[in-house]
Amino acid sequence: MKRLRKHAAGDPELLRIATALSRCNRRHRCLHPACPQCGRALQRLLVRIIARFLKAHANLGPWRVLSVILPVRPGGTEIEFAEAWDRYAALLRQAGLTRGVFGLDFSFNEDDRRALADADRFEPHACVHLYGLAPAAEVKAAVPQLKQLLPTTDAVRRPVRSTPFDGDLAAVAYSFKPDFVRRQTILKDKVGRANPVRNTRDRPLTVEQQIPLVQALEGAGLNGRIMLLGLSMEAIA
Repeated sequence: MKRLRKHAAGDPELLRIATALSRCNRRHRCLHPACPQCGRALQRLLVRIIARFLKAHANLGPWRVLSVILPVRPGGTEIEFAEAWDRYAALLRQAGLTRGVFGLDFSFNEDDRRALADADRFEPHACVHLYGLAPAAEVKAAVPQLKQLLPTTDAVRRPVRSTPFDGDLAAVAYSFKPDFVRRQTILKDKVGRANPVRNTRDRPLTVEQQIPLVQALEGAGLNGRIMLLGLSMEAIA
């Protein structure tokens, strides 16, 4: 957060956030949603809680991992976790899902396919996307409808993805990861292919991208990225 503090000059709110994050330690948690330490602590807590819930309610399984990305706004830099929460909840219910444990993830996406003309590359944009677990039977029934509702675009090639959940809690941890990246679409050579293929790579967020993210997280609150569809924290704790 040194970069944030350095660039907070002249902005009292940013300076307040940067100061709070810099003072966070194990004895005195700042509990700020943009704090890496508090974010990791919350992630570990949620993994333990959800692991116990899955074990205690095995009758609700099996489960599947579901990833969903709403249509992005080309060039859009606005980050609204509360708005995304509402839109994703409505979309999942429309597709027939009644229960699930999800987290809202974030990336700033860029098209770094420099061999292409500018007109053939998508515009940089902020992206809030959903990742988590839901009952396998419901996911399998919902995926075809979700794919109809969320067509593929050049910026989002796979807006809906689903894989079996094998019990590995890494999937749960990923749902609530506290680290965010700048995801770049690139062209990469591949053995056996005459032309480079599309790929992605992760890079750290720039200060210009990090500042609005911190502000958005501040607005969302510590629990603002957690979505319990058809469940409550009391029910899973």
